[in-house]
Amino acid sequence: MKYISLLLHVYQPPTQDIRLVERIDRECYRPLSGLLASSGHGVGLNICYSLTEHLERLGSPTLERLSSAVDLEFTDSGAYHPIFPLVDREDVVRQLRLNREGNSRVLGSVYAPSGVFPPEMAYSEALPAVFRSLGYCWTVTDDLPWASSGRKVPCDSIPVSRGVSVLLRSNFWSNRISFHGEDGSKTADEILSGMRKWTGEGDAYLLIAMDGETFGHHRRGAVENFLAPFLERIEVNPDMELVTPGRLPDIFPELPVPVPSGSWSTTAPDMARGVPWPLWDDPDNRIHAHLWKLLREVRAAARSCTSERVAKHADKMLYSCPFWWASEGRFDALQVRRGLMAVLETARAVYDETGDRGMLDSALTSAFTVPVVTGEDIADAQEG
Repeated sequence: MKYISLLLHVYQPPTQDIRLVERIDRECYRPLSGLLASSGHGVGLNICYSLTEHLERLGSPTLERLSSAVDLEFTDSGAYHPIFPLVDREDVVRQLRLNREGNSRVLGSVYAPSGVFPPEMAYSEALPAVFRSLGYCWTVTDDLPWASSGRKVPCDSIPVSRGVSVLLRSNFWSNRISFHGEDGSKTADEILSGMRKWTGEGDAYLLIAMDGETFGHHRRGAVENFLAPFLERIEVNPDMELVTPGRLPDIFPELPVPVPSGSWSTTAPDMARGVPWPLWDDPDNRIHAHLWKLLREVRAAARSCTSERVAKHADKMLYSCPFWWASEGRFDALQVRRGLMAVLETARAVYDETGDRGMLDSALTSAFTVPVVTGEDIADAQEG
């Protein structure tokens, strides 16, 4: 049997324009949640609480539909989408708790995740121990860093680290569907054919994962025209079985071996130069360096405060998007500045509680070293 697992990730940053969230909800989240609630397909879904907050504010029917999708397997994640390997353990734990509590409040008892989707699938070997301590059984990352280490990607066993199953996403098939998938039924048949060539006739699995916004927002009509027929084709094929990600460790044996650091955006050249999370922490990117310095300085100050207002600001300022938008080929000064403002709003909240003018002045001074503030363009920002 060839087991296929589909895991969708939906997220909007805390700084997102609510009008854009409403548009994406109309184009993607509503039809997607309708399909998942009515079809009975066993699919995995990661919804960050940051998006849940937006949808709750809009009064969107998406949330009610998701809460009634009994065959859906939810995963936990960072509430405001920080890159887990790049923030402190304390923040990883807090972000997971906020995500669990917030989504449980809105979605109800159907929200009972046993696994963790680390934002951007950014993984390090320090994470499984954290996840295990919180009661999670599995997590997920991309298979390209594994393949870049010279090892064959496992198809009939699952890597296990610190007692946590580490599912490997198929970089090839996930990206093929995300960027080139047109015919859902045909793609399902191609996957079966490809798996037979790769794994022979024995039992094997394939995990496919991508942004849920792929269907309906990035590619209009793709919920109805690609995703629905894709899932239906798998379900009617006697040689394939659609399973949720959390079922895979129950079907396949453990492979106790370390898993390399990386993300679902990491490339083979990135791995070769020893940069596993290049879109958020590239040593050659001056914006990344200055922004992390500022963020960590303000985060340390926020820890000395006791007010929930400061904590909420600090939680949200950790979101990953400013670093992504500061990366080569994606550069958007406005989005980076939004991230800077989130950090400075936290610094101001700390000042309001503590009266520490030195901390606030230091944060402002650090902010003015970030190239997007000084007026330098991305070419200058990328210089070593």
